[in-house]
Amino acid sequence: MASAEGCSKLADRFEFVLSDPVRDSRLKFVVPPHAGPIRTLDEVLAFYRSADFDALASEGYVDPAQRLELARYADNLFLLDEGGDLGDLVPGLRFMTGDKVCEPDHPLVGGAGPVRIGIDRSQTGYIRNWPAYLARRWGLRAEAYHGFVESVVETAYGQDAALVLQLDDADKVRRFLRAVGKRIYTAPYETYSRYLEPYAPFRSCDQTLDRLLEGDGGNCAEKAMVLYFIAHAYGLRPEVVLGGEDASGSFPYRALRSILNQQSFDFAGTKDAQRYWQHYAILCRAPGEELVFCDVAGSNIPFLCLDAEEASVYLDPERREPIRVTITLEPISLYYHRLERRQDVPLDLYYAMENFIEAIDIIHTVDNELGLLHTRDYWLGAIAYRGPRELGRIRSAYQQYVRRAGRDPQADLGFAQDLVSPRHALFERFLVAYPREAGRIVAADARLRQRIRALDERLETCYVLIRLAKKGTE
Repeated sequence: MASAEGCSKLADRFEFVLSDPVRDSRLKFVVPPHAGPIRTLDEVLAFYRSADFDALASEGYVDPAQRLELARYADNLFLLDEGGDLGDLVPGLRFMTGDKVCEPDHPLVGGAGPVRIGIDRSQTGYIRNWPAYLARRWGLRAEAYHGFVESVVETAYGQDAALVLQLDDADKVRRFLRAVGKRIYTAPYETYSRYLEPYAPFRSCDQTLDRLLEGDGGNCAEKAMVLYFIAHAYGLRPEVVLGGEDASGSFPYRALRSILNQQSFDFAGTKDAQRYWQHYAILCRAPGEELVFCDVAGSNIPFLCLDAEEASVYLDPERREPIRVTITLEPISLYYHRLERRQDVPLDLYYAMENFIEAIDIIHTVDNELGLLHTRDYWLGAIAYRGPRELGRIRSAYQQYVRRAGRDPQADLGFAQDLVSPRHALFERFLVAYPREAGRIVAADARLRQRIRALDERLETCYVLIRLAKKGTE
């Protein structure tokens, strides 16, 4: 372990910045004078654990825009008891000042600026108490979240909404999940909002729900976990169903568990196993243990809200059939796998994407080609490249891909350096069809480019747009 030397003594103003490099986040707060002197990191953390960030924001000690994220981040520093209260520090968590480890009991000394404390969770493992975590996160914005759910049900069922919200029989639960699930499904399938404030390379379930309330969405995992989050809050005991392209065999639990346990996330040589966790869906329990299966991903994957008998064709390993879907231009067979006793894999994978896998935003947007937005009739992606020769090779690959699908690269494919003045007819039609989403992507542009350059300063960025199908066709 590195020496604790280098932790610095505080000046009169107790100002701190918590920096999480994996999340690329910086959370700032000031300890008010009435909290007493702060001499050690332990005292900083004790203050943080008990802080009322609403009050601190109203008193000017916390930026109101960071208030909620500061409150959320506490459960990444402290363990949660069964009641959702913050307890001891997460075992294995390390704190850094510069490149030095700062022990919790070491005195803090320093100069005029804020004390910068880096968070290193590389040795912590998978420590989330999911039921307590979900309850705590819901509690931070319970009024807004309940209001959202109730408005969705009221819109769907009018005067019957109060009856549906009783959730005391299987039919009411199915109706509830159909309404809430369809609302999540119709939210944009996108990654662009990861590059908008408050930035998040991969979002927690409540952060994604916040985006839905603002008119944005997420990818399949983020949107599925919004339904998981809501189902848990309403007592429906959800579980994650995993799936993927051509994932027709037995679920490779040991291979995927091994990837998660290594925490190096060296995915080379494991692509075959990883097909099985490409996609997230949700299974919920109604009263009487009746099951309801939901897929709320969006893009070109159909919305599913099925009872146990209807879902058995997809989930029963003795008769499992795929859904045939063309997500972009090539048809795939999407298979589902129920993991009733192995929920550690999807939940730990989600945790890893939140906390351990660096540049997961760029991995998803660029490397995995989820793109920035999938509207069913358009797919808009980002390309990272080093110079015109590499860009030419990438453009050629996209042209071949479009031709293989029987499309015309001149009409159905376009490239542009920006969305403000793309000078391409296909982009112009996209901008007219989706002005809000285009505006959000323009707002995200600087952050997207900064995140790509952080991987390699030589990397440049441009946009690629594919017309998939006219609305209501194919």
